[in-house]
Amino acid sequence: GKGKGKGSRLAGPPELKVWVGGLPESVKWKELQEHMETAGGKTAWVEVFSGKSAGTGAVIFKTAEEATEAISKLNGSELG
Repeated sequence: GKGKGKGSRLAGPPELKVWVGGLPESVKWKELQEHMETAGGKTAWVEVFSGKSAGTGAVIFKTAEEATEAISKLNGSELG
């Protein structure tokens, strides 16, 4: 489709982004957002991918500190 996903909200500084893998295909973006925000940060954008990228997602935090904190607290955690 035209423009869909091209340079979307995932543009921006890499230090704000957290890439997430191992997600159940049934997970919705809102569930991922709530899980990521348990680390104490505020997300700016959350996306759960489907198709060939199913089981992965991306989260953008408002600050690099929040992204780093989320990685340290949630790496290896289980959603759901």
